[in-house]
Amino acid sequence: MSRHIRMGLIVGVISIFVTGAMSILVGICGPLMTALLGGLAGFLAVRSEPRPLRNIAARNGAIAGGITGGLAIIGQIIGAIGALMFIQSTGTIPFGTLPSDDASSAVFYAAGIGSGLCFGVIGACLGAGAGALAAYLSGSQETAAPLPPAPLA
Repeated sequence: MSRHIRMGLIVGVISIFVTGAMSILVGICGPLMTALLGGLAGFLAVRSEPRPLRNIAARNGAIAGGITGGLAIIGQIIGAIGALMFIQSTGTIPFGTLPSDDASSAVFYAAGIGSGLCFGVIGACLGAGAGALAAYLSGSQETAAPLPPAPLA
């Protein structure tokens, strides 16, 4: 397994828990947390490899950040379900009314899971972009050695 995939998976597993906890509290902060963790994954992916050039570093960072963001979608959905369960157990909601019958409750949870999925996909895109940016900025600026001139025949 390559190093950038390994870093994406390690930070991605952490992002499941961090994003889940963050999205239970404030759902819209989940994508911001995913962007930070995706940037961290991209940075760590580049630092674990022997000084790649910036374009290769950006590609590897985008892969690591994308893996982190993909796993953070799971945390975002778990957080959305947790927030809905908390709202339903306390009986208070900042807008509207809580569902009273089974059909309304199903729509309530489906809408919450759908919004969690939407925020998760946004976070995954931000994570991949932040991973690419962090990796690009921490990559090497060295260029490849120029080829020697062709001999005159």
